[in-house]
This record gives sequence, structure tokens and C-alpha cells, in this order.
Amino acid sequence: MLRILVPIDGSSNALRALRHALKILKDRSGLIQLLHVRPPYDAYGMVGAYLPKSRQRRNADDAALAALKPAETLVKRAGMQFRSGVVTGEVGQRIVSEARRLRCSAIVMGTRGLGAIGSLVLGSVASEVVHKARLPVTLVK
Repeated sequence: MLRILVPIDGSSNALRALRHALKILKDRSGLIQLLHVRPPYDAYGMVGAYLPKSRQRRNADDAALAALKPAETLVKRAGMQFRSGVVTGEVGQRIVSEARRLRCSAIVMGTRGLGAIGSLVLGSVASEVVHKARLPVTLVK
């Protein structure tokens, strides 16, 4: 059975990647694994330092659910099997480690398409995943 990991960050690019993954599985037996990676809390900024831990978790959980909901709706409408997961950590690293842990066959992910200059300046999760993953990675723009 083909298992495709699709990282979901709440962007239209992630949903475009999900649509592509659904096309890949259209006439096959398979499963879509949706994954939302929360960056370490420090990445949210210093404001978080003033929030109680329970509030920090609740805010992060709300954001994860909001990001995953449209993706889950899309997969349900397509009639495909899926699972959803939420993890915390360095985004590119966690995508690769979760794909390995879940024994995925491929990763299909959206990219903002910043180009060479933008990637140099800002860094790129997609670039990190492509370099670290030991399975096929499809980037959808």
C-alpha cells in the first residue's frame, strides 16, 4: 500500500500539494498521512514567554487544528483513507523523521517558490526535506 506524507501548514500551497497527492492515489490502494509540524515555541516570538504554558499549548493546538481542517475535508470529499498528526520541532527535520517513522513511500509538499535568492536568504524547509529524505519527494508549486 502506498503511503504519502503531506505536510500541512494551512497555506494554499499545502492544499495544492494535497490535491496532487490525491491524484497520485486516485486509482491505487493507499493512505494520505497529513502532518502539521509546530515549530518550537521560541519560533513564535518573545510574546509567548509571557503566556502560561497551558495557554501556549492551547494556542498551538488551535492553530494546528485550523491548519488541518481544510485538508481533512478535502481528503474526505475525495473518499480516500487518511490519518492526521501533529508534532513539534524543527519543521524540515520533523517532516523527514515522521516520514521514516510512519514508513511512508513518498512525501508530497507545497513550496512557496521563492527561487534561489529567496531560499538563500530565508532558508527553505522544502530544500531541507529534499536533501535529508531517503524517499521520493515531490514539490508542488
